[in-house]
Amino acid sequence: MFTETSDAFGDVKMPLQERVVDKLADMLFASDMILDMLHDERSFKYAGHLTSVEPSVRRVYDQINELMKQLTD
Repeated sequence: MFTETSDAFGDVKMPLQERVVDKLADMLFASDMILDMLHDERSFKYAGHLTSVEPSVRRVYDQINELMKQLTD
C-alpha cells in the first residue's frame, strides 16, 4: 500500500517561493500573537518582565513583513 506523505517543510509540490512566503506568514502570525500577549493586561500582571522582549519581537515582525512584501510584489 502506497501512502503519500509530505516532508517537514511543507508540500514539496508547491513552488519554493510559495513555501517560503507560507512559512514567513506563520512567523508573522506568531510574532503578532506574542505582541498581543505582551499587551494583554491579564498576562502583564504575571509576566510583566517579558515586556523587555517586545522591541526584539517588533523588529522581527517588521522585518518579516518587509520580506513578505518583497516576495509578493
